[in-house]
Amino acid sequence: MAIYLEMPELDKDFPFRILVNDGDILTTPHWHREVELIYVTKGTISLGIDDVPYKLREGEIAFIGGGLIHYVLASPGSERLVYQFDLNYFTAGNKENLDLQKLFAELLPISPYWEKKDETAVRSLLEQMNREMENQETGYQFSLKAELFELITRLLRDIPQQAKQPKKINKLATQDVLEKLDGIFSYVEAHYQEVLTLQTIAEITGYSSFYFTKFFKKNTGKTFLTFLNEYRIDKAKWLLINSDLPVSEIITQTGFESDKTFYRLFKSSMAMAPLEYRSTMKIE
Repeated sequence: MAIYLEMPELDKDFPFRILVNDGDILTTPHWHREVELIYVTKGTISLGIDDVPYKLREGEIAFIGGGLIHYVLASPGSERLVYQFDLNYFTAGNKENLDLQKLFAELLPISPYWEKKDETAVRSLLEQMNREMENQETGYQFSLKAELFELITRLLRDIPQQAKQPKKINKLATQDVLEKLDGIFSYVEAHYQEVLTLQTIAEITGYSSFYFTKFFKKNTGKTFLTFLNEYRIDKAKWLLINSDLPVSEIITQTGFESDKTFYRLFKSSMAMAPLEYRSTMKIE
């Protein structure tokens, strides 16, 4: 599985799952087409959504729309439930023609920003879903589906929107395109510290350089070089907030051949220097 793109293995007939993660499990920056909720059941966790760091305590919830880059730092002594589901299953026959991906990407992402009654209602639904999944009594999938529809309705009606729109909503594609992209991202994940050329990555995918360029731009909205630079910058941001490595070592570890190029791209991306970013974003 590539770190940049995660492809959860969900049941195609009912694309929904719940994971239990303890505080020693961290997830580096990634995105996926599925919607995700994180419910903290013990302790405190530190996470980031769309480059914004947050801290959640027991009983609090994070909501992550499909396509948004996010991560969770190691938080010893904590525990969290992770809920993932594919919106495509729940939008079939949607006569309102709602763009749920866009609407969900605009919601305030953590429950301390919500009304207390709305946080309580969503928490109650998540707990009930977890009980149904654990017990699996007769008809439990019907109950889960009903609760998921109620959850979607509550999110749409009750959760306030952000004043500022998220910066990164990754394009959602068909499954075969996602699998092809996953192969590309997996290769980049394994080799981003090396010299990577357009011709090399095109050969890996079995495409000509010309066709690969069109395919990649069509399905990601950016050139491969732009993606590779952004990927390396994302790796650098991860190291800045999750390590004490000097910037010179981070530049080497993320595959940049020139310090000047790294500083230019980083400042263009984040509107601040790397050490300022570390000071601003690192969660103690």
